[in-house]
Amino acid sequence: MTEPWLAVMNPVAGRGRAARAWPALAAALESLGVAVDLVTTRAPGEATRLVAEGVANGRRRVLAVGGDGTLHEVLNGMVGAPGRMTLAVAPFGTGNDWARGHGIPRDAGAIAAMLSAGRTIGHDVGEIDYRVESRRERRYFINLAGVGYDAYVLENMPTRGPRSLAYLAGVVGGLLKYRPALTTVDAGGVRRTGRYFAAFAAIGRYAGGGMQFAPCAKHDDGLVDLVTIDHLGIFATIARLPKIYSGRLLGDPAVYWCATESIVIATDPPVRVEADGQLLGTTPVRIRTLRRAIDVVVPDIARP
Repeated sequence: MTEPWLAVMNPVAGRGRAARAWPALAAALESLGVAVDLVTTRAPGEATRLVAEGVANGRRRVLAVGGDGTLHEVLNGMVGAPGRMTLAVAPFGTGNDWARGHGIPRDAGAIAAMLSAGRTIGHDVGEIDYRVESRRERRYFINLAGVGYDAYVLENMPTRGPRSLAYLAGVVGGLLKYRPALTTVDAGGVRRTGRYFAAFAAIGRYAGGGMQFAPCAKHDDGLVDLVTIDHLGIFATIARLPKIYSGRLLGDPAVYWCATESIVIATDPPVRVEADGQLLGTTPVRIRTLRRAIDVVVPDIARP
């Protein structure tokens, strides 16, 4: 008998969209004979605990029902488990950036069909060590981690309106106040120091509701894409937004890019760090990739 999926739902994801969409998804899954056991989160961080408990009880297939934050928490309950873990996503959040990169559908029937077909690919996972007060902590990410302006925006993002629009509003609105820290980046045997607008470590292409900071990132090459953006004036930064959305950022003279197995970033003074859109601690950070650490379910016809 095929093991039922452990479905972990964040009911407030997408401003309640996950909870509203679940009945249709549950019916579609049942119609195709896809068994699921649903658990619901009630607080931030709970998805990680629920998945870890499921793993301890022998679960090896987990369906994240929510947005990028739910996906991040579910991932952190899976990585390091004995045996091969399989992750599927019902992207009912707001940004859904990781799902966008793999062409994951948002329609209940299409999601059920994807799980029924069961096509999986090996997927890299990023490991990030960072500081919380005087101690070091570790988290895993599947899409993108950032130091600098993106974490600053998340920390100061407007609470009203759709998250993708709020992120864009935060990007533009914070430019007058942001002052970058002196940053040293070690990657691929090269050390670079400067006052960078931001430094990204990417496994996925999209972040921030469709922005393409790392359009060349690959999910299974065992490498993380480092992208640094020089600190520019407000008008020069805004002028580059079309390049970020269109995937043409890497050709810009203010941008440095390389693909590497590990990255170390230190700043003076320490600054906030984010991963998969979730605020963590502060620099310094150490990042490395775990090649094809998990399997993920994707559509039969996936985006490259």
